[in-house]
This record gives sequence, structure tokens and C-alpha cells, in this order.
Amino acid sequence: MRKRSLAPRVLALIGLAVGWHAAAVETGTRPAPASGAAGPKRPGYKVYDHVVRATPPATGVHKLRLVVPDGLAVVRGILVVGPYSGGDSRDYHEQVWYREFLHLHGFAFLGATNYYMHDYTVMRDALKQFAADSKHPELVNAPYAATGFSAGGGYTRQLMKADPDRVIAGVVVGSTMKLRGELTDDHRRVPVCVINGDLEHDPGEAGGMAKALEPVLAEHRPKGARWGWVAVQGVGHEFAGQEVLTMPILDAAVRLRYPADGDVRQGPVTLKAVDSDSGWVADNTTWKSGLTAIAPATKFKGAIAKSSWLLNEDVAFIYRAYATHDRPLTITSPGAMSARSEAVDAGSAVTIKVDDSKFAGWTKLELYDGAKKVGERTAGPAEFTVNDLKAGYHAFSVLGTDGKAGTRPSNPVLVVVRAKP
Repeated sequence: MRKRSLAPRVLALIGLAVGWHAAAVETGTRPAPASGAAGPKRPGYKVYDHVVRATPPATGVHKLRLVVPDGLAVVRGILVVGPYSGGDSRDYHEQVWYREFLHLHGFAFLGATNYYMHDYTVMRDALKQFAADSKHPELVNAPYAATGFSAGGGYTRQLMKADPDRVIAGVVVGSTMKLRGELTDDHRRVPVCVINGDLEHDPGEAGGMAKALEPVLAEHRPKGARWGWVAVQGVGHEFAGQEVLTMPILDAAVRLRYPADGDVRQGPVTLKAVDSDSGWVADNTTWKSGLTAIAPATKFKGAIAKSSWLLNEDVAFIYRAYATHDRPLTITSPGAMSARSEAVDAGSAVTIKVDDSKFAGWTKLELYDGAKKVGERTAGPAEFTVNDLKAGYHAFSVLGTDGKAGTRPSNPVLVVVRAKP
């Protein structure tokens, strides 16, 4: 499996100069990452750093970075991306799937080192300082969309536990949902999805991640928790394209939960609750069945204790393609995104090429963008063209029908289309 990791960057020892008290500095305006020869360049970013020594019993130094797109008059929310243990997510806004989220929704970005040592107080104190230094006082009221890998995923669930009224949604990658203390309906109302690899093991849990997740869902799903989980086939504890599900979830959550009249300049935004019955549900016992079973929440017939709640039909279709094991169809182009991938311009076309060699004799291939059918073929070649792409996240997948009317999926692939600068 391919791995994407960014080596930790070393800050100057600001803490030594201030006696290890909190410090915040603006590191200046940075140019935007290149947007490709054909596309318009993004505006730059204002970057602010904050350094503070951990309080006992933790040790070490917290280093947080806030990134605000130039020209953003009001920061409507914050995309919080926590790093893995020993990692550094401060420049993850340069990854296209995160960067375009900022522009689509008017958000700032918050990354850090050593989030595994953080508590919520550290983050809140840093945001107060960032608010003053950036002249964006609304930062202290902004809600969060949160994700992270490994220990960063652990911080995502801790953030949801600490302040559920402020978390729009969370995607926990490469971690569990172990939460100490009492959980209430306020916590269960926060949409959360956990993405693990089926080869991923939790050193503290016999049987691996599955044994760690199953009892949590068994307890809280029947109580209405808007939580889900997927174990991706062939993946271990690694970065392996999880953004294909992560970003459509966070994008959908902002669109569903952020009130149209929400104004962070006037105080904290009251997020809209998502009715459990308005979502979709996946049956976690069907991942190996050939096609993961999904249904509208009101029509789901399986065991709620062994199910995953999903925000809407689009997310459910992406989840189905991602969760199903032993997929016979493979989308080969566009390929999986990497840290160097770029967005395409709104209005562009994309060609979807499919390897159908393990699905000989198919009678129909259907291409979906989320849950929207955008193409169909009843004879080869296994290739589609989709025109006039709109700004946002497009997760394409294929459903193939064989000669016996059986249906099997492909992998999903993500295409990010930039909003106009």
C-alpha cells in the first residue's frame, strides 16, 4: 500500500525565548500552491504559529498553525486536521482535498504537531491568540470540521467529546472510538465516521480494530448515534486514499448542518441537527457479500447494532463502493490522489477508465458521481467521459451487472474541482 507521510518541520525554539509560555507569531503571507498550468492560481495565505509547552503529566511542546486564505473576510469555520504521533499536519492545507475545502466553505485551517498530547484547552487558548493576531475575532466562535490519522484521529474523537455543540462532523482515520466518561445525545448527534484498514491492528485490543469498534457501535447506534465505520480491504495502519470518503463526508456535513443565517461575528453558531431518519444506513455484516448493503434509514432491515449511519444518499453510494471487499472492477484513471495532485477547473471534463478484466461478460456498467448516475455502457470499451464538472468533490464509482443480473462495484476515486478564486 502506498504511504503518504510528511516529515516533521522544525520551528525555531520560540519557547526558549519566552520561558515556555504560549507565543503566537505571524509567519507572513505565503503564495498558494501551484494550480496547474491551465488553472487559475489561488490567492495566498496568512499563516500564524503558536507554540506552548505541554503541562504535566504530558511532556514536550505543542506547535499549532492557523492558515487563513487571503481575502477571506469572515472565517465561517475551522478545518482541524490532527497529525499522527510524531507527525506534523501544519502544512496539510497544501494537500488539494483540504485546500479546496477552505475555499468552498470559507474556512480556515488548523494543523499541529504532537496533537496526541493536546487537550481541548490548549487548542482553545491557541485560537484566542490566533483571533487577536489575525484580526479575526470570530475564530473563537467558529465551529469545527475535524479529521486526522492515527493519533490525529484520536484527537478528532476527543474534540467531539469535549465540545459536541461545535463539531460539525468528524472522520477518524486509523484509530478507534474509545471515549472515556459519560456520553450523551449531544455526542451521539455529531456525525462521525471511522475509517480503518482491515489489516490494521490496535496493540491494546485483542483482535484488532474490529474488536475495538464493534462494541462501541453496538452500544451507541441503538441509542441514535450518527456514527459509522468501514474497514477497507488490504489496508493497514497507513495513509491510503481515505480522503475519497473523508472529504465528501465533511463537505456534506457543512452543507447540512451550517445554518444559512449563521454568523460567527455575532457569537457561536447553533449547528442544525440532522434527523437520524433522514440519513442512510449500511449493514456492516455485508462488506464481504459482493455488494455492501445500504438503504434509507427508514427502510433499513438489518441489525442497528451492526450498522453504520451515513449522512445522505451520496455518501452512502461512496461508502458502498469503498467498503465492499473483493471488487472485480477497478477504476484505473484518474488514479488515486496524492499530496502532489491538483484540482481541475470548474466546467472541465474527466475521463473514467475501468479495468474490467476480472468481470468478463458484463452486460452493463453504470457510472455514478456520488449517488447520481452520470453514464452507462452496455458494451465495451469500459470508459466514460463526464463533462461540465461543478466545483466541489466528485467521488466516482462504477456498478457492473453480470450475465446473471448480479451487481458488483468498483473502487471509488475522488476528483476535486476548484471553486473560482
